[in-house]
Amino acid sequence: MFEKKPPKVIRGHNRNMLWPVLGLLAFALVFSLAVAGIWQKVAAEPEESAPSVAESAAPESSEPEASSSEPEESSEPEAPEKPALPDGAVPESERVMGTYFDDAAFVGDSITEGIGLYGLMSNTTVLAGTSVNLDTVYTREVVKTEEGRITIMDALGQKPYAKLYIMLGGNEAREDTATFIARYGKLLDDIKTLQPNALIYVQSILPVTPDNIYNLDNSHIDAFNAALLELSKEKGVYFVNVAEALKNDRGELPEEASPTDGMHFGPEYYTKWFEYLKTHTVS
Repeated sequence: MFEKKPPKVIRGHNRNMLWPVLGLLAFALVFSLAVAGIWQKVAAEPEESAPSVAESAAPESSEPEASSSEPEESSEPEAPEKPALPDGAVPESERVMGTYFDDAAFVGDSITEGIGLYGLMSNTTVLAGTSVNLDTVYTREVVKTEEGRITIMDALGQKPYAKLYIMLGGNEAREDTATFIARYGKLLDDIKTLQPNALIYVQSILPVTPDNIYNLDNSHIDAFNAALLELSKEKGVYFVNVAEALKNDRGELPEEASPTDGMHFGPEYYTKWFEYLKTHTVS
């Protein structure tokens, strides 16, 4: 019988298979190390910060930013535009109702005070008192309030009026015209400061009877009224010639209108006065 021989080991062939395997393992190791190195490098580098919402929303502009110091629009209502001044005294106009005087105030002396005493035009405001003149309008406390009496000028500073009717000068109609007009002009300036949006009517000084107890003269009163008309134009206010509604054909207050003192009159002539005002407005 034949003797079995042990199988031959082909050593060269095993070596040839080992090298590729080792090569693959080496390549895998190198590749892994390379990837790990790259990842560590990326992780170590700081990321670029993303632009903020404000930066991304606001594009760059070469135009200068608007100044924050620009004045803001005022929330206060604008003053109403006033009617143009007539060439002379306020002319006759369409008659208004008594409600026209709801937002008006009448400034004056004892004659104006009679508006309240006789109950005429009870819807209007009367700021007047006995012996008030161009000086005492600042000092004489004749206006009643809940806190006590105050001056007419103080009262004008408390609330706005749409219209102001001023009748002063009857107690000064003896002095020289220049002095009178200078004092009246100052009063108008002060009233315009207190009531900048009001329509200001300067009413003429009223006539007197020839035999009045105050020694007043109608020709002198007429000269004062002519000067008041020019002053009203200068100050931008409206002159109302109420005197012509109370004069007779001789340019005087009728005797029967004021039999007591020649200046003060009763309800009949107050009615004439207000009827004239109702047909001589600028609005």
